[in-house]
Amino acid sequence: VKNIINILTTQPSLESEFAVESSIAELNKINDIDELRELASVLARANFKQSRFIANALEIMCNQQDMLHILKKKTKKKAPFTKRLKYILFGKD
Repeated sequence: VKNIINILTTQPSLESEFAVESSIAELNKINDIDELRELASVLARANFKQSRFIANALEIMCNQQDMLHILKKKTKKKAPFTKRLKYILFGKD
């Protein structure tokens, strides 16, 4: 979860910012309102699909993290009684 928060809070690269600003500048040059409406609807659909994908991916990661936590608890068992007693009495394995 920490890595996800770090990714969300870090600044994008200069190349990425430039690509976004270039796209915005091209959109600002468009005078045809119908073309802008079409682009906005395509963008809204893409945004919805990306949001759904990210939400599902986060849910899968959380479920896997829960499963790992459960498996770690199951595999972390104590040594047999005789081995623990031997260690206490003689300080050896």
